Amino acid sequence: MLPADTTRIGTMARLIGTVALALVLSPLVASAQLAPADAGSFIGNWTLTLDSPQGAMEQSVVLKDEGGKVVAEMSSQIQPETQKVTDVTKDKDNLVLKFAGNFQGNPFDAVITMTPDGTDKVKVLFDINGGQFSMNGTGVKK
Repeated sequence: MLPADTTRIGTMARLIGTVALALVLSPLVASAQLAPADAGSFIGNWTLTLDSPQGAMEQSVVLKDEGGKVVAEMSSQIQPETQKVTDVTKDKDNLVLKFAGNFQGNPFDAVITMTPDGTDKVKVLFDINGGQFSMNGTGVKK
């Protein structure tokens, strides 16, 4: 073997090891879902009112304990079928919901950030496709 081949083999071995480690750890990272105790007063039924280009739009969000983890179920007049969200985390005091959706055959990635704004109220940022489109709004706990 030539010295260049040995270096190339060592680099490939490190790359394969890194990929294998990432594959082993990825389920552990994905399972780091928010515990209900950490969600605090976010647990419950919410009505989010978003400012869209077509006017105000209401979104129903139910945050609940499912098997010891927080999940969200969302629906609206535009999307009446319930969308289940399992990627629910906290960023400081904010609750963050991440999900993939589909509107009229157009897939999108979305992040809804709920920021406390008094008792049973939140400010809302609904971000679509990493900032390509966003809507602000408010939320009230029912």
